[in-house]
Amino acid sequence: AGMSAAAQIAAAQGYKVSGCDLQTNTPYLAKIEKLGAKISVGHSVNHLKGIDLLAVTPAAFFQSAQHPELVEAEKRKILLTWQQFMGKYLHARKEVICIAGAHGKSTTTSLVGLLLEAARLDPTVEVGATVSAWNNNVRLGKGQYFVSEADEYYHNFLAYHPQIIVLTMIEMDHPEYFGTFKKILDAYRQFVNQLKPNGILIYNADDTGIQKLVRSLSLPIKLVPYSVAEFPNHLKLGIPGVHNRTNAMAVIKLAKLLKIDSRITHQVLADFKGIGRRLELIGQKHGVKVFDDYANHPTSYAATLQAVREEHPQVRIWAVIEPHTFSRPRTTLSNYPEAFKAAHQVIISKIFPSREKDPGNFTGAEIANGTGSKAKYIAEFGDIANHLKQHVQPKDIILVMGSGNSYQLARIILATL
Repeated sequence: AGMSAAAQIAAAQGYKVSGCDLQTNTPYLAKIEKLGAKISVGHSVNHLKGIDLLAVTPAAFFQSAQHPELVEAEKRKILLTWQQFMGKYLHARKEVICIAGAHGKSTTTSLVGLLLEAARLDPTVEVGATVSAWNNNVRLGKGQYFVSEADEYYHNFLAYHPQIIVLTMIEMDHPEYFGTFKKILDAYRQFVNQLKPNGILIYNADDTGIQKLVRSLSLPIKLVPYSVAEFPNHLKLGIPGVHNRTNAMAVIKLAKLLKIDSRITHQVLADFKGIGRRLELIGQKHGVKVFDDYANHPTSYAATLQAVREEHPQVRIWAVIEPHTFSRPRTTLSNYPEAFKAAHQVIISKIFPSREKDPGNFTGAEIANGTGSKAKYIAEFGDIANHLKQHVQPKDIILVMGSGNSYQLARIILATL
């Protein structure tokens, strides 16, 4: 997602862009091909002919650091991640605002971009999801501000040197990379240390992970805390959930710093209807609504379920989970029973391995067993859809969550009902 945004911004700034991917059915390739970029299937050293820079996804290093294409690019000293390319080249001469944190990055980045757009500041925005107002995961602007979603995985955000950081929350994630919470905290500390002189940290004061980080800082930066308790009673946010009201408070604080009229801020927040794959209603059939969401962590599962329950206090909610990676659910399994308290039933599919290899001793069955009696393991998407067709009732809600192929699962379920 982020890499496709970088490619679009690069093309808009005058770079000649080409690329390659192992898959041809991703939702982002068409956006790049519209730019006239040549897209190749698979990876090959031959792609490097006439290339000045090879910007790659960090997952490539995790999967195959010795791939011939990477090895040759490294030898030629033209290899960098797409985040390093963005930080060094695309951010140049811009006022950079980075949104970081374990959860809420994409929604908050989108809101900040829409806010600056409404204030006629014409920002460039890179976000890891599709924003309906732009029908894209990027906004190309000519103003001074560049808004970037800043990901902690692989220390990606250390490629950036922002003027402002918005920090949503810090908790244990990407265990296959970080290993311990201390290492995650150290990574965020390094990132905050990269704020430019007179930099500003806008942070969620309710989050215990961020509290630990802030106590350890000794930088001459401006600290701006926010809390969901400050959310204006008269303001009706366009999307439900305590986590979204918390994200909105970060936007309100940023707007005040940038001296944006509060009427503009409140209008943007009231009009916002979310982003792609964030509690996205994809359809309704026989009185059953099917939602698709990107959540892949117990904290996100719980927050998304709470948001659905807030809007639909009496209905039965079926939580359908495609686990993402083996290490994340294995590390966080003790949090699963609490995460799904608001669900009527939980269905766990086979695990989407992403960048990991199957260890051979951990499956969706172990996750279902660890979740409790309301959870059931059904490996295949088609079988999940058939099970739901037989058991759902009118007015039920099916909430599909995952960041692998679960967007396909949601559509299979809808078609099967």
